Amino acid sequence: MGDVRYDEMGERIRNRRRELGMAQGMLAEAAEISISFVGHIERALKIPSIETVARICSCMDASMVYIVYGRKQACDRERCPVYRDIQAVLDAYSDKR
Repeated sequence: MGDVRYDEMGERIRNRRRELGMAQGMLAEAAEISISFVGHIERALKIPSIETVARICSCMDASMVYIVYGRKQACDRERCPVYRDIQAVLDAYSDKR
C-alpha cells in the first residue's frame, strides 16, 4: 500500500473528528489516550501504535485504510474485512489488559 504519510494521516483524523463534532478530549477519552497525544498525532509529532490507530478508527467509525492511507473504502460494518481486522486488533489488545 505504500509508506504511511503521518502528516496526512493526522489531517484525516482531525478532519473526521471535526466532521463528527468531536473535541480532542472526546476522542482522547473514547480511544483511551491523552488529549495531548491526540494533538501530537494530528500534527504528526508522534507516531501512534497500530492498536491506537485501531481504537481511534473504531471510535470515529472510520475505515483504517482511509485513515492510514487515504483510500476510500465503502463497506458494511458486518461484512467489512477492514472492520473485522480492526475488531481483531482491539480484541487482542483488550485481552492483554
